[in-house]
Amino acid sequence: MIKIVEGSLVDAKQEMKNVLSIVKKRLSNYKKTVKPSKRSEKDKQMIEKWEAFIHFFRVSQMAPVYIENICINYILYTRFMKKLKDFQVKHSLEDNKLIITYRKGATTGKLELYDISDKLDGMNFFPRGELSDE
Repeated sequence: MIKIVEGSLVDAKQEMKNVLSIVKKRLSNYKKTVKPSKRSEKDKQMIEKWEAFIHFFRVSQMAPVYIENICINYILYTRFMKKLKDFQVKHSLEDNKLIITYRKGATTGKLELYDISDKLDGMNFFPRGELSDE
């Protein structure tokens, strides 16, 4: 299991909301100032990048948590772990990803949660967690 040891998910969620509101306002203002017919390719790429950022960091779907040197989506992790209630679960960190292997009788599987820190663009207010043997 992953246990949060530093920071708070609630505080990080509030910070994410603040960042998203700023990005949404800037995007809206940018779209108003640069009319669709006058947008260059660079303008279109910038708008697409901001829209992708807003979509990726939906507060209801994303809760980044640092574990050692990587950052994962904690909401995705907790949703998956709830489904593995009666399974034997093993965690390991390898090659910038968290690998969760599970087994119950003849059923086995593996989930890989990749590092998302490259998408964080310098945001460092997310909580830190550590792997524990619970």
